Amino acid sequence: MRRGDDVQQRALRIGSLSLTSGAKGLAGAAWLAALSSAGPASAQAPLPSTAPELVVDAAPVLGTSGGMPWGWNQIVVRIKNNGGRAARGEVEIESKRYSDQRVFVASAPYAVGAGASVDVRVPVNVAPFGDVQVRALDERGAPVYAQALSSTSQHAVMLFDVSERSLLRGGLHDAPVAPLYISPGRSPGGSPNPVLWVGQPRFDSATGDPLLPDRAALYSGADAVLMRTDTLSRLSGAELEALAGYVLSGGTLALSVARPEDLRHPTLAAFVGGEVARAGVAPRTLEEIVPPGVSGGLGKQGNVLAPAPSASPAVAETLSGWSGGNLRGSPYGSSAFYGLGEVHLLAFDPTRSPAASDPWVKIRVADLARRAYDRRSTVAFRPGEEAMGVDLDPVRRELDPNESSRWAIGVSAMLLCIYAVLAGPINFARAARQGRPLRALRHLPVYAAVTFAVIVGVGMLAKGVRGRARHLTLIEAGAGMTKGAARRFRGFFVSSAEELTVRTTDASGVISTSVVAELSERRDRLLVDRDGARLTKVAALPWQTVIVREDGAASLGDGIAIVADPSGDVVVSNRSGRDLRGGILWLPEGSARYFARIGDGERVSSRAGVDLAAQSGGQGWLSHVGFGRRVGGIDVHDLGGSLLAPLLDPDAPGLGAAWLAIEEAAGGSVDWFPAGVPVLFGQLDGGEGRARDSGLRIESDRVLVRVVGYGGRP
Repeated sequence: MRRGDDVQQRALRIGSLSLTSGAKGLAGAAWLAALSSAGPASAQAPLPSTAPELVVDAAPVLGTSGGMPWGWNQIVVRIKNNGGRAARGEVEIESKRYSDQRVFVASAPYAVGAGASVDVRVPVNVAPFGDVQVRALDERGAPVYAQALSSTSQHAVMLFDVSERSLLRGGLHDAPVAPLYISPGRSPGGSPNPVLWVGQPRFDSATGDPLLPDRAALYSGADAVLMRTDTLSRLSGAELEALAGYVLSGGTLALSVARPEDLRHPTLAAFVGGEVARAGVAPRTLEEIVPPGVSGGLGKQGNVLAPAPSASPAVAETLSGWSGGNLRGSPYGSSAFYGLGEVHLLAFDPTRSPAASDPWVKIRVADLARRAYDRRSTVAFRPGEEAMGVDLDPVRRELDPNESSRWAIGVSAMLLCIYAVLAGPINFARAARQGRPLRALRHLPVYAAVTFAVIVGVGMLAKGVRGRARHLTLIEAGAGMTKGAARRFRGFFVSSAEELTVRTTDASGVISTSVVAELSERRDRLLVDRDGARLTKVAALPWQTVIVREDGAASLGDGIAIVADPSGDVVVSNRSGRDLRGGILWLPEGSARYFARIGDGERVSSRAGVDLAAQSGGQGWLSHVGFGRRVGGIDVHDLGGSLLAPLLDPDAPGLGAAWLAIEEAAGGSVDWFPAGVPVLFGQLDGGEGRARDSGLRIESDRVLVRVVGYGGRP
């Protein structure tokens, strides 16, 4: 994959609570009417209000009339103050799963002046098969507003059209579109045939700007984002950082060119790797897209997505091609890789007539969304996605200190056996020889007390007397990128019952519990403020481990470049700022090279690595991962974590088990080695450089990295 400059470096962090001044009167009423007509199915219950001058409405950023997709989302709560004094309070959102007692609650404060309005954005983890309750409370905690929103299990491909009035929605929404990939995070539910959903954001009535997610993980429900370049050029701060993070971690951004001056905008140049110029239409753009059969593609013949051999004359004369940066011709116009994602500069403008109603355009937009969904298979952890049925027990074993203290059980059993022999036969035989058999009973409490004290001491030696934390992180990035998407598993182990407060590593992350201690209820309470988000009152029981999952971003220094050498070799340049240990470089032709260590600043050629096909253990691993499995309509390749320990552990002890834990947590539908591109994976020495987490000492911090594609400086 080609490397673009990092858009996120241009974004200024402004926190997660967005407060904007709203218009009064008819403008505010129009905004509320739009929410009511376009939002998902909900039930609003009027409440006796202690502040009747407040007018409140809520809607998800990503959602349709069918409900909200599972996983992380964002609720926008608009509060309009018609009173004569300022109002303060809190917005609280609760997500609960019907099938169990798991509860997630997120809250954020609000403050709105007299006659003004604010938009409070609150991230929420939407539970599968559950509902979401939205409440607004005044400063005394009395309810002002309540509304219920629903989640959906319908299998759908989501196109997020950032238009104030979507012209595509009427022709494409609910159209049949059968992706080849079956995502583990989305169950087919009651929908036998996948459909295309066209979602729309809310708009600020005062500025006219869209209200977009301010964290990359909150785009988890969107497979592709459609946006005009004039809208992109106005984005800044957290919204721009979130959009860039979404594409960086595998998302798809489709852009229609609105103005010639947008081609020179630095944000667009950063996404595609250079300044853009108009060019001739690429031949691939003019090729016909024919939907395959029922098993995949874009539905059946005769529907709204029937193949169109060419664009209408009115559309054909407006088609344009684009050149510059990493752009290459594609069926949609010109396209470039950005990290693990794709950016498409469209040859047409589907946000305006006549292109929006042209069958040739519609089938390309639908195919773009389908392709975006299928590319989910190339990412192990899509930020914010809620996967079903994954095995987190290997992750727990990696992060639970109890797993490394099993020896104490054997020692304690041996001590009990010794006690039984001493306190029984030996003690009574000795007393009998002395002619005082009852004296043995006087010695029993002494033997028991000593044995008890020794066993307790062994337990304290094995488990420790102080709490501690362990981290296991996977960073996924495109070759040459300075940042990557990070999935962090953070384990906390305490010696006495505590309520922990766990903050996100960076302000753009989201966080929730993943594995809770036995006998502990899973009740997440997320507080959001300008410094980021934090989980409060995380219940940690004595000698038990609770694991928190965090989706965010991580730095890779100046990046890890992978380029093709003119000689035919693949060259890796490590500029991450840390040594890479236990590295395996998968080559596009299906072979692999092993590097015990690639130092920071070091440049190595694939020819210099150990050919795994020449080793017995390597042959077994290659034969396993080289044999693709059919998932839906595509082939995926496993990581083969269960076979990695003999290859990696001599140079990086425990690395094989860590990769196995990551593979199991990602599920069985990940293509770890996409066709046609190299993949490098290994461990970065030194972890993330933190000594403590939530007041506990970090005793283990393992950072794994997966770099996909071509890109970066040689």
